[in-house]
Amino acid sequence: MRPFINHVIVLLLLAVVTSCQKPYNPPVTSTDYGYLVIEGVINSGSDSTTITLSRTVPLGAQSTVRPETGAKVLVESDQNAQFLLKEMLPGKYVTVNLNLPTTNKYRLHIYTSTGKEYESDFVENKITPPIDTITHNYSSHGVQFYVSSHDPSAKTRYYRWEYHEYWSYYSHHSTVLQYQDSTIIGLPVDSDYYYCYRNATPANGIYFATSDKLSRDVISQEPINFVEGRGGKLVREYVVEVVQFAITKEAFTFWQLLKRNTEQLGSIFDAQPTSFITNIHCVTNPAERVVGYTSVSTTTLKRGFVTQAEVPFAVIPVVGPLRDTLTCPTSQVLFAPTSTLTERLYQIFNTGHYAPFGFYYNPPTVPVGYNYAPVECVDCRKLGGTNIKPVWWPWSN
Repeated sequence: MRPFINHVIVLLLLAVVTSCQKPYNPPVTSTDYGYLVIEGVINSGSDSTTITLSRTVPLGAQSTVRPETGAKVLVESDQNAQFLLKEMLPGKYVTVNLNLPTTNKYRLHIYTSTGKEYESDFVENKITPPIDTITHNYSSHGVQFYVSSHDPSAKTRYYRWEYHEYWSYYSHHSTVLQYQDSTIIGLPVDSDYYYCYRNATPANGIYFATSDKLSRDVISQEPINFVEGRGGKLVREYVVEVVQFAITKEAFTFWQLLKRNTEQLGSIFDAQPTSFITNIHCVTNPAERVVGYTSVSTTTLKRGFVTQAEVPFAVIPVVGPLRDTLTCPTSQVLFAPTSTLTERLYQIFNTGHYAPFGFYYNPPTVPVGYNYAPVECVDCRKLGGTNIKPVWWPWSN
């Protein structure tokens, strides 16, 4: 009897689920509330503090970013010390080397160009312990990275992480030539357009953990990021740079709610949206909502590494519109007739769509022209990277 009841329940659930699959288009409000959004951490150590200010935009707006420019942004202590941040880019306010005493509490104080005033609650200055390890393991199609940490003094308990990615890649063709001033000349000996480096900070992803229910303040093998083998990031070398923050219990609750509301919605079994908490307030209009949460801490950093030679699966070359033999066609421009060579070189290369990458030989020992291909196949910088290697890069070309 029990199996039959279980089957009936399953069938009923399926009926309910499938009957709920009619499209629903909720009404979209066009009201522009323009709430202030505050992002960033007050870095109480020697690293830089970057606070980003922006305004919310209505759904359907053409632009999704509206920086709050021209504001006066201060870090203040409960002992009346003040530290001014400078606007380095629209809506990005920066200061360096705060080195704040750990005995004091701190807050953000913001004055906008329109005359509004905002301030956060005073928050304790948390000292972040070192990251113990960045480890990884492999699946059939990617690499999963993990972070581990601990605090022997058991004063942290609540942890948060952000990460930044770096990877190297290469162009389809290597070149020692370049087009310049209507002729083909050699590249400078210190120029290399074959190897490049890219970096990115993921726009999404909220990573935190707590040891609050453990006897020891230990975080072990917390998943951070997953790197797809088909994404082009594992074609040579890959680095994940993890930054760790010690946070308060209240900040932990904020990040929990934010993750629940942004990453875990979509089915009838997910938690329903809940109101955000914040410790930032509009002094001018206490009823006005503010989005964000101010934390104060030092940071610690550690990198994890993996190379293409280590992964147990096939990786796909760098993502780009022109990356293989079929989409990187090779063409030739002959020296002869020399009387028209300058004009022909101009027609081919002046637009910047093509680049030379070597001599064309026919027979194999006699150069009779130049090979060329779409510039994205010759100059790795055209795929979004730089040929300047990070100073800490552990590998040589």
